[in-house]
Amino acid sequence: MRLLSTTREACRRYTWAMHGCQIGGRFSRCANPAIQACQYCGRHFCLAHAYYVEGHEAVCGRKNCRAKRDDMVVHSAYRRIVETRNRAGLCGIEECGPHPAHECSLCHGHFCPGHISQRGYPFYDGYARVERMVSVCPRCWERRKIWRHVR
Repeated sequence: MRLLSTTREACRRYTWAMHGCQIGGRFSRCANPAIQACQYCGRHFCLAHAYYVEGHEAVCGRKNCRAKRDDMVVHSAYRRIVETRNRAGLCGIEECGPHPAHECSLCHGHFCPGHISQRGYPFYDGYARVERMVSVCPRCWERRKIWRHVR
């Protein structure tokens, strides 16, 4: 019983420095101590493999994780533009005019019927992948390619 309690204590005292960097292949893994864990893939990474670390955000340098971080920056700007146009009573797409009648299920922007479509979009219910019909704008439909890579 004493061994079990010391194991629990050791787990509680665990720090980032105790983990090595998990970036790299099986035989070419980095040996530096980890400074953070990636918010997208969950791997621990060192300063040399950091792509973005600020405040509560930490992103490693793996291709998929970099793409997700870059997409979030672009998508935040896109949502601000759509929201501004919607407040003026316009479709979220810049070249389009008034009368947005439909809402995107993902970004919640309002668009005219020509800029929104009903498509099967994958969602995860636990470990099961479920495809549901949703109304999506062109930008959100393109984003699915980046975000379908879970790890």
